[in-house]
Amino acid sequence: MKKLTFLFLLSSILFSSCETDFNVNADWKEVTVVYGLLDQNEDKQYIRINKAFLGNENAYVMASVADSINYNPNNLEVKIEKLSASGNVLATKILTDTIMFKEDGLFSVEENIIYVFDTDNFLNEEKEYKLTITNKNSGNIISSQTKLIHNLSLMSAFNNSAYKMGFYSQTGDFSNTTIEWTHSKNAAIYQMTLFVSYTEYGADTIVKTVQKVYPIIEYDGNPNMSQQITGEEFFNLLAYNIPSSTTVNRRINNLDVLFSVGTADLNTYINLNEPPTGIVQERDLFTNIDSGIGLFTARYNKMQENIFLTTTTKEAIATHLDSLNFIFP
Repeated sequence: MKKLTFLFLLSSILFSSCETDFNVNADWKEVTVVYGLLDQNEDKQYIRINKAFLGNENAYVMASVADSINYNPNNLEVKIEKLSASGNVLATKILTDTIMFKEDGLFSVEENIIYVFDTDNFLNEEKEYKLTITNKNSGNIISSQTKLIHNLSLMSAFNNSAYKMGFYSQTGDFSNTTIEWTHSKNAAIYQMTLFVSYTEYGADTIVKTVQKVYPIIEYDGNPNMSQQITGEEFFNLLAYNIPSSTTVNRRINNLDVLFSVGTADLNTYINLNEPPTGIVQERDLFTNIDSGIGLFTARYNKMQENIFLTTTTKEAIATHLDSLNFIFP
């Protein structure tokens, strides 16, 4: 069961090392590794560009040296072009370099260089986007194209301000809730994350959150898609993730639901990078980068916020999870 969230995947792409295996004793050759996921709902877009490990030095030594994994930004021109249906360039963004935090580890933390641009109104779901990286020293040109994922249409109940989710019935049983949405163009995989907020009253008043990440759902041709949240798993989420206490009181708040959507290329990348489970440990290398390796594609995140819980559910939380000290009303 795949539990990898798209948000975590983006972080691992931007802030961790390249895991592709190469022959480090081969003759020197420039291999550019590129990772980027475009999302028109984000304020900024990030592209990671590194060198592959090819050379006669020990791989562990090379990995610890910033110059071995990073290009000098002055030697690269990085741009993204907005293309019409006929392939004409409608607009261009020149990316600038920035340094972002990465935890200590095997790979160099001196300069975790990321290339960035402001989204503004540049990203349009009806257009296609071409990434071009030009190495001014070698003349090498690396490129890739992607379409964006269209807006995600959620169930109409979310438009009703009186809508409430319930996980416990008036007859004293768990009840289930099903969240529905319509398939988005250019999407291949969907994943839902449930966030449950509560306020803790002690020496300080603190708002805290617990979350549950649901398995990835692959699009199978049926445009009507859904994810069920069972009452039992909802109550277990609270029981197993909130510590018992006799010194604080708690009050349950509202729910948020994050929908993370990915393309077919992103789905292929996730599948090929799952930990191997059989005897054969080698994995196929997936890339959609011309004259380089890596992944340039799209994702789409949409948050449905402040979903109310039914009064019956709130009362059941206080009654049946009494060791957590939830108060009602």
